Amino acid sequence: MRGLQVLDEGRPVEVVRLPAMVAIFTAMPAQLRSVLFFLVVLALCSWHLDAGRNDNTISRAAMVAALVEHGSLCIDPYHELTKDKALVDGHYYSEKAPLPALLVAPFWFAAHRIGWVQPGEHGLLTDGLLRLGGFLCGSLPLSLIILLTWRRLRTLASPIPSTWLAALPFIGSFLFVYSGSFHGHLLAALLLLLAWRLRALGSFLPSGFLAGAAVLCEYSLFVFPLVWLVQDALRMRWRAVGAQVFGGLPAFLLVGFMNLMVTGHPLELPYADVAEHVDRSGGAFGLGAPSIAGLYGLLFGGFRGLFTHAPVAILCAFVAIAWMRRCGWRSTLLHPLVIPSLLLVLMIAGHSMWWGGWAFGPRHLTSVAVLLLAATLPRLPDRPWVDGALVWMGAWGLVVAIAAKCTTWYSLPTEIEHPFRDMILPRILHGLFTNSQWPVDAGFSPIMGSMLFLLAFGLSMRFLRTLETKI
Repeated sequence: MRGLQVLDEGRPVEVVRLPAMVAIFTAMPAQLRSVLFFLVVLALCSWHLDAGRNDNTISRAAMVAALVEHGSLCIDPYHELTKDKALVDGHYYSEKAPLPALLVAPFWFAAHRIGWVQPGEHGLLTDGLLRLGGFLCGSLPLSLIILLTWRRLRTLASPIPSTWLAALPFIGSFLFVYSGSFHGHLLAALLLLLAWRLRALGSFLPSGFLAGAAVLCEYSLFVFPLVWLVQDALRMRWRAVGAQVFGGLPAFLLVGFMNLMVTGHPLELPYADVAEHVDRSGGAFGLGAPSIAGLYGLLFGGFRGLFTHAPVAILCAFVAIAWMRRCGWRSTLLHPLVIPSLLLVLMIAGHSMWWGGWAFGPRHLTSVAVLLLAATLPRLPDRPWVDGALVWMGAWGLVVAIAAKCTTWYSLPTEIEHPFRDMILPRILHGLFTNSQWPVDAGFSPIMGSMLFLLAFGLSMRFLRTLETKI
């Protein structure tokens, strides 16, 4: 391939060749390549920032606005904007796990004090707050998850570039649809992924701390640290038990203090006093025995199925099953991910609203999807049929996830049982694209913003391929 040429005293001189560009990237320190990889992925994950008025995200944003504007956990000034709230002694509070809101609050406070943000129609609960929460709790965590996965993949020999193998299974899944949104699922998954990695390295104190923080993002994740404590106790690893308990103590004390401030009882969650959407048919907090419909719907159904909305996870599940058969039941029972993941699936399948309300994919299984992909992608066998399956499954996942992100996001009514066929594809055909992307704020039309995203995605993949090197 001929290089670009410039004139040097009348003579053409080659200045850049493609092999030379590759050599430049290869000569980069590993840390710089990691930074570039992260920044490219972060740009894709934060292209769309959610400012939609969803009950779930508004509930968290209301807590942030109340803390910054009124110095209180009470969201009375904003409660009419959301149905996801708790009613205690005549006052309204967010019933969400508190850490995502507590993380965003200092940044929003600083922006307000500096004068970068001004109160709007609903005080400090503005579109900017929702976007900041989406960036900090959605875009940033997913980008870090992909980076951590790539750092484990980049030394493996594979015909598929490790940069693509790390990024595309996540982007081509329901996980990408929640990046840029002020939910707690992706932040919880990142913290749990870090906790598992630290546990594997024998760092039990920080592992317990991060696992506790993950529970403060999503209460149902308590099954992971609980199972880890039981596993260590069965092996009589008492130092590990003590370190994890001590590491998780700050999270326990924080949630107890916040419960005391809201409900008056340190062990009573605001979720027990939900003002609307209350369903007591499933027992405490809507939980009950797992149902066949819930299990099938969460794993295989076109409505909320994990393997339907994260196709590459099918291959990862086969790898996990093969490992369990090879290693036997004892290793399976003592593995830090297998049993708690299965318990979480069973627990959500027994919930009276296992489908998660207005959602795209099984949002309550976000951590299961992240851990499954991150743990098994480095273990995929080097076989031609595996590479082919990765390409086809990854391509289909990309089509569905990007189409959803550019149109409906996760705003799919629960009565829509076939989201892609019945809602996402018709919106594409009619040119109905989302306003929640930064080119729209810059003056472009939604359809042009989506076309620019596709261009940016293609260029990003080309850049990541050029960045590829074996270390």
